[in-house]
Amino acid sequence: MGIPYLMYFGPSLFFENLSLFVIPFRSFDSIAKNADILLFTWLILCWIIFRARTIKDPQNILKIKFIGKKTNLIDYTIFFLILITSIGLGIVLTEYFAIFNVFDKFFILISMFLGFFIIKDIALNTELESLEKFLLNIVLLNSLAAVLYLIHQGLHIDIYTTDMEYQTEIVNGQVITRTFWFMPVLLLFSVSFLLAFRKKNSYLAYSLILINMLAIFITYTRSLLLNAVLVFIFFFLLIGLKNKSIWNTIRGIAVISTAGFVLFLVVSMVLPASTEYFLSRFKDLKEKPVDEKSNNLVYRFYKTDNVMHKMNTTKTLFGYGPVTESQTPFVKVVDAAATDMVWAEIVFRWGTVGSLLFVFLYVYSIFFAFRIFMLNQGVVAQFALGFLLTLVSQLIEGLTSITILTPNRIPLSLWVFGLLSALSITLKKEVNEKKIIKNQPEVVF
Repeated sequence: MGIPYLMYFGPSLFFENLSLFVIPFRSFDSIAKNADILLFTWLILCWIIFRARTIKDPQNILKIKFIGKKTNLIDYTIFFLILITSIGLGIVLTEYFAIFNVFDKFFILISMFLGFFIIKDIALNTELESLEKFLLNIVLLNSLAAVLYLIHQGLHIDIYTTDMEYQTEIVNGQVITRTFWFMPVLLLFSVSFLLAFRKKNSYLAYSLILINMLAIFITYTRSLLLNAVLVFIFFFLLIGLKNKSIWNTIRGIAVISTAGFVLFLVVSMVLPASTEYFLSRFKDLKEKPVDEKSNNLVYRFYKTDNVMHKMNTTKTLFGYGPVTESQTPFVKVVDAAATDMVWAEIVFRWGTVGSLLFVFLYVYSIFFAFRIFMLNQGVVAQFALGFLLTLVSQLIEGLTSITILTPNRIPLSLWVFGLLSALSITLKKEVNEKKIIKNQPEVVF
């Protein structure tokens, strides 16, 4: 599964359009020239190879196989979203004569849901310890990308050669650049995972948390930093709730607040211009108007509301489906709004019904992960906590960015949901195995 995730990191680790991944499909333009379809193709290939290895190992099948219900409300929600996406395709084919790129767009959208089931199946046939190591490697890769990002955007030592700079300003004679093009893609997940598994290797965990938090700071993104702070607050609240100790929560928040303040002082001395620029962005919230230049949260809600009001009333229920600019120029308006708030495109593509299903998917999954965390111990509880923090942060992040519909990563957009769904089945399997062992007659020698 390493190849799809390396592709997921894209330019942050120099894997964008890497020839090694493209060459096998260079005879198929629809695959080689579309990053999402290329990613999904590799995801399918890796899944086939993985399943072939599983089938060839009878002992592994006997060890992991679980006879019982393997679906839950998360899966059913995804099934309904697949149905709505298919209905959308049918509507587009009947309403538009020119269907250029429609099938490609449909395949990209549907890959998000099929990718969910692929990730779930792989997780179901993987031991939790192996899955933990794999996710740790993902965090290590993201932390490496964070270090490169810090060097490039924080210390202004060129690592990446690209013209995709988001913004450039001069503060105290120093050039400050902002870009999301090669920003590490799993900063909040890395922080969430490391907090959940911090006791396995506390020195490594806190060191990597520090690296990822510094990378979050150097993005100069207000919402991302506030989101990261909320992750810590939620973490200590959940730990205190599970341990039934408000003292644990207060102590944890106090410690992390002190550490954060000390870190801020150090960063302000090492990177004074960067710190001043970031603080000025918070001051701008009071001074700048609600317009395109400020692009604050109020303006982002305005753009999303604008998309909803300009939608054809006949499209309100199921959305426009996999239309492209070739069918309607309105797609440009949607893309501009969705870059800053994913719900603009969700409403546009899947309509009211699909939007409610996405809301339910998040709310139920968060509750689901919370329940698993509260009722279990050990590695299962750690996984549930990591997924819970990740989903909460992703839901909040969806108000300020494109999250699950980020181009070039769509087939793996729902991977955390897939792992969470698989975790519930794994938990049932373990409980079932314990019941079988408990009910076995005692053997006397």
